[in-house]
Amino acid sequence: MKHINSRIFTLALCLTQPLFAASLITGGHIDVPAFGYDTIDGFEPHFHNEGGSDGVIINGVREENDTEYAPNELTVFVNPLSTTSLGATSYYWLPETETAAATNNVPFVGIGLEELNLADWDGGTVTLTLLSATGPGEFRLWQDDGFGGAIDYLDTLNNVTSFSLTPGSHTHYNWGFTELGIYNLEFEISGTHADDDFQSASAIFTYAVPEPSSALLGLGGLLLAFRRRR
Repeated sequence: MKHINSRIFTLALCLTQPLFAASLITGGHIDVPAFGYDTIDGFEPHFHNEGGSDGVIINGVREENDTEYAPNELTVFVNPLSTTSLGATSYYWLPETETAAATNNVPFVGIGLEELNLADWDGGTVTLTLLSATGPGEFRLWQDDGFGGAIDYLDTLNNVTSFSLTPGSHTHYNWGFTELGIYNLEFEISGTHADDDFQSASAIFTYAVPEPSSALLGLGGLLLAFRRRR
């Protein structure tokens, strides 16, 4: 087999779902992490899918309704065929643009703070901190600077661990992982509320860059089914 088609590969991963503890986000637009807030429970970390024609695709099925999921309910699938490089470092990649995400057959992942009211937070900012990152390699979050370089926001290799965000905002970044495997990223949001003083909360979100061989059984079944239909 000289070439594995990216879309067939992703579908094959869905057929081997028992390999993963949670349902796989295989495409579409979703905010990971997203944060809400109420005066009783404080910050509420979650997945947020706005739905519509570009809504999240979970296990190969698009969810067109506006939905939220707990951090442990879903895993973000990073197609190992989606790669990019910064300097001498190569990354398995979730792109910051919707076009590039679709081209590489990966989810279009943002960080969502639309549920936070700007006027409620002192200084008009909150802080996102990467409390921990477990996995086989390094993790990096950046945006292209327009000149072939990068603006780094998080980078485990260089100990860049936090940055400020504007409540009410919705922002996309490049997400990079240096090795195949499972990454558990613990994000903390914090800020000073106008009425409730300092607040913070954290949650772990999972990102999976699977070995291509993990989908070969499912892929073989797909190819056999296609051949039988001809």
